[in-house]
Amino acid sequence: MLFFYSQDTRAAGTGRLDGSGDFVHLKDFPAGQFGRWTHIVPGGGQLFFYSKDTRAAGTGRLDAGGDFVNLKDFPAGQFGDWTHVLFAGGDLLARFFFYSRSTRAAGSGELDDGGGFNNLVDFPAGQFGDWSHVVFDGGASKLFFYSQSTRAAGTGRLDAGGDFVHLKGFPAGQFGNWSHIVPTSRRLFFYDRQTRAAASGELDGNGDFINLVDFPAGQFGNWTHIGATQDGLP
Repeated sequence: MLFFYSQDTRAAGTGRLDGSGDFVHLKDFPAGQFGRWTHIVPGGGQLFFYSKDTRAAGTGRLDAGGDFVNLKDFPAGQFGDWTHVLFAGGDLLARFFFYSRSTRAAGSGELDDGGGFNNLVDFPAGQFGDWSHVVFDGGASKLFFYSQSTRAAGTGRLDAGGDFVHLKGFPAGQFGNWSHIVPTSRRLFFYDRQTRAAASGELDGNGDFINLVDFPAGQFGNWTHIGATQDGLP
């Protein structure tokens, strides 16, 4: 299922791809029906909405016909001031990781089946590094942190209680200068918009990075957005 949203008009729509890759339109939601959200994150069959401007949030899900079912609304100020919000796995409940690049604080929480949010752990300012990218590699269930300015990186994971477990640190300059890092369920895809070079790699069970393929400058087009669909693998 695909969910489309306009921050400018607060309209939305849903659709899906059929077996041949054609687009099937499902629902349209008029302007103003949704809040003004800066982040919309899927996880555990639900959508988590967050506004960095107001620190409000909400949860919902899509039914089989693409209609939106609102679950919970969380008032302004209930959440922290986060620059990154991402799904971080979870066996029973959908777990989320929150990070602020400005304060280097973080937090974790999970959504129950009814869309309610349970706060798990708050990490104080300065506990994390200055990361430009934070992504979740679903295949290895690890978090990958990267700094475009220093080209350093690190890996970690959330335990069952939402606490952070540090795994590996990679020194400045070890990685390329990437503008995009896209998780693809089992691997990470790196892309530099300036040079149009790319690379692929994966994380092992210990959080170490395995480089796979380097693609030379100019091999890819000049892309502003890169997304990945789930491949059906666990």
